[in-house]
Amino acid sequence: MGTPVDENKPKLGLEALGELIRLPGANMFLTSTKKLFSWAEKSSLWPLTFGLACCAIEMMATFASRFDLDRFGVVTRASPRQSDLMIIAGTVTVKMAERIKKLYDQMPFPKWVIAAGSCAISGDHYRHIYSVVPGVDWVIPVDVYVPGCPPTPEAFMDGIIQLQKIISEGNLTPHLNIANRIERETTKPVPKKLVDLPKTGNYLMPDQLKQHAHNLKESGFDYLSYITAVDYSTTLDLVYVVRSFEKNEENIWKVSLDSSNPKVPSLAPIYKGADWYEREVYDLFGVEFIGHPNLKRILLPDDWEGHPLRKDYSMETPRLPYRPSREEYEAWKKG
Repeated sequence: MGTPVDENKPKLGLEALGELIRLPGANMFLTSTKKLFSWAEKSSLWPLTFGLACCAIEMMATFASRFDLDRFGVVTRASPRQSDLMIIAGTVTVKMAERIKKLYDQMPFPKWVIAAGSCAISGDHYRHIYSVVPGVDWVIPVDVYVPGCPPTPEAFMDGIIQLQKIISEGNLTPHLNIANRIERETTKPVPKKLVDLPKTGNYLMPDQLKQHAHNLKESGFDYLSYITAVDYSTTLDLVYVVRSFEKNEENIWKVSLDSSNPKVPSLAPIYKGADWYEREVYDLFGVEFIGHPNLKRILLPDDWEGHPLRKDYSMETPRLPYRPSREEYEAWKKG
């Protein structure tokens, strides 16, 4: 008869998969194909080379030589079709959620997801911002959560070890939230400031804008620093800043517009940089720049409703299917 392995010794490697029986001149190993395949899967995790925000820096440090994840069988892959693990490290925005879903769908089965960091788990500081998804499990199913802001490399490795345990034990219960398609409330009042900040500075009329900008450029102010806007409830004030590097001077002027129908001539024919600046102001404030060569959204999806930096915009506006309503999110937190 063969001699079984000492039960008091820790089971390592293949010994953890079944029974190793030592026979005269040979050994016999008894296991099941399910256990063998699970061992192979957990020992060859190939994460997608993919990061979203600051937590991804810690993830990169974890993948570097100091921590040597190769000993876990972890090898990063540049293609989702060669990956079986997605680590979400960073804030998930509504715009990025669709890309995450597409990459996840391109990964072959079996596949797993680790949500690393507070923002990936719940949205953290940004969870009530119009463009942020309050946790990646509103987009794709998550197997392991690694808390932290950011998680340390040791926490990342612990998350991978926990996933390996889940795979080897066969206890896969990924978590996925689904936002209900409810009608958005349109009668909810939006709080407004009782008193706005005083208006100061050099104000121009909209019809004076192009001539004023042309004269400044001819006089050496050939660099457009930025264009932005301020919502004063009844008016939208545009702020223009141009600079002359030769004179080391800056020139600032403003244009006040009716917030109900904000329109102003475009400066794109005069300053090339106005192209993107004006698109950004259009995207976030809804100002129409007449004569702009390609006036469309630049930060938000093309089908986004409203302009988020306007005071009459509700910050709790849901963005289905990935961003739930405030009421649904609060109900989810309570369990």
